[in-house]
Amino acid sequence: MTAAEEHPSDFFLEVRNVTKTFGEFVALDDVSMAVRRGEFVSVLGPSGCGKTTLLRVVAGLEEQNGGSVWLDGRDVSREPVAGRRLGIVFQSYALFPNLSVLDNVMYGIRRSGAAGRRRRQRAKEMLDLVGLADQAPKYPAQLSGGQQQRVALARALAPEPALLLLDEPLSALDARVRTRLRIEIRKIQRALGVTTVMVTHDQEEALTMADRVLVMRDGRLMQFASPQRLYQRPENSFVAGFIGTMNFIPECRGKDHDRVGLGLYDVRTPAGAAADFIGREVTLAVRPEDLRVVRAGSRTEENVIRTKIHDVEFCGSLYRIHLQLLHKTGGAGNRRLIMDLQVESVEEMELAEGMELPVHLPPEKVLLFHDQALALSA
Repeated sequence: MTAAEEHPSDFFLEVRNVTKTFGEFVALDDVSMAVRRGEFVSVLGPSGCGKTTLLRVVAGLEEQNGGSVWLDGRDVSREPVAGRRLGIVFQSYALFPNLSVLDNVMYGIRRSGAAGRRRRQRAKEMLDLVGLADQAPKYPAQLSGGQQQRVALARALAPEPALLLLDEPLSALDARVRTRLRIEIRKIQRALGVTTVMVTHDQEEALTMADRVLVMRDGRLMQFASPQRLYQRPENSFVAGFIGTMNFIPECRGKDHDRVGLGLYDVRTPAGAAADFIGREVTLAVRPEDLRVVRAGSRTEENVIRTKIHDVEFCGSLYRIHLQLLHKTGGAGNRRLIMDLQVESVEEMELAEGMELPVHLPPEKVLLFHDQALALSA
């Protein structure tokens, strides 16, 4: 069942056609999204794209100029933060330095009306959930950055929020701690079943943690889909270039429903993919890991292009091969590609700068775009 086919009650959070401006600057331009109950959604994009503004509008920290925000079937567009039953974790942790870890977590449930003993018990339960039960008497300055962020998460979860909002929660931490914490946060979110929206500029974070990812650019929604679909079937060249690494070959031309011309080469595409581009200029795109070396004796003839190795870059677990496309009839062109190969393959074939290399473009991996300028100007 697609999102369009779902009943409105299937969605816990709905952002409907929200616009937000700051003077002449348009931070959000008619943005909509619908988040299912218990779903983990990441809002991803470059700096200044509007993702934090979107989170603040959902939280009630900013008031939108147009559109509405709905929580559990209720319009909360004009309600204050306190009326929205939110848990918020900020990049800066925002812990009180003069309170113990336990008291910091208890602070999050001070307005619940529960007795002091019950609040203390709940705080201890949350600290145990994030693996910090033994740190309860300490103060924030005595903890590592990763521990402080887990305290902030425990504090946000203590009041049993209906919606958890995470604003770049891991960006201030080093890479190893980030990797460990994103696994822990996802595990906790699944265990509690709390609907979660996380803002990040880190594509690896978004792809590994989220059920779906909303990609933004210049205040506009570019695509909202599962991580797998974003990577494999981007809807425009901005998403294609922003999610992972992509080869773009501009100035190709559609020839028929299933083929485009790349100079004198004919490149077959997925069935019908080129139908909208017949006789028109189109940009061909393919992932570096999807390119294949044509070995001697191979029977592969379709979608084989001649290239020359411009550089061989060692990247640890793989080699990145920089290629220069050669004209079909000989001579070097000005188009470049990159191809990712396993270390064993490169060493077995003894690939080196200056070698000619026939490369296969698998038809099912070829993507076509008419808007490659989006990718270049991002």
